[in-house]
Amino acid sequence: MRCPGWEYSLVAYANAQLGRPFLWGETDCFSLAREALGVILAPNPLANVPGYTSREEADEVAGAVLDVADALERLGAYSRPISFAQQGDVVTIPGDDGSGLPRFGFVPDGRGRLMTSDPIGGVEILPLNNAPAGSLAWRWA
Repeated sequence: MRCPGWEYSLVAYANAQLGRPFLWGETDCFSLAREALGVILAPNPLANVPGYTSREEADEVAGAVLDVADALERLGAYSRPISFAQQGDVVTIPGDDGSGLPRFGFVPDGRGRLMTSDPIGGVEILPLNNAPAGSLAWRWA
């Protein structure tokens, strides 16, 4: 169920994260998306994903997931092309680090933007229309 006022709470959450440095388990791309869902939905469908504090621990958690798309669908999400992304959607971007895992983000508002993070740039806002081919928007009803 969507939380009352989630749209405003999500913008406030995004504003509080913008510019923070990358930190495993706090501001890495998956942690941002998981916490954003906690602002939007109660209960949070990603709340049971174990926490981590390092790349190695994150890889262990991710290694338990064989297929990210299948896992998100089992948690009640459905995918849409990135061109149909809306505020509150979680975004998966094809990974480029060789792990085979996607990069995560979320749509913080209705302005065609994506919030994500990376180890070099920290938490950042990117234009949705710059998302690479294969990126998907995931929505919970």
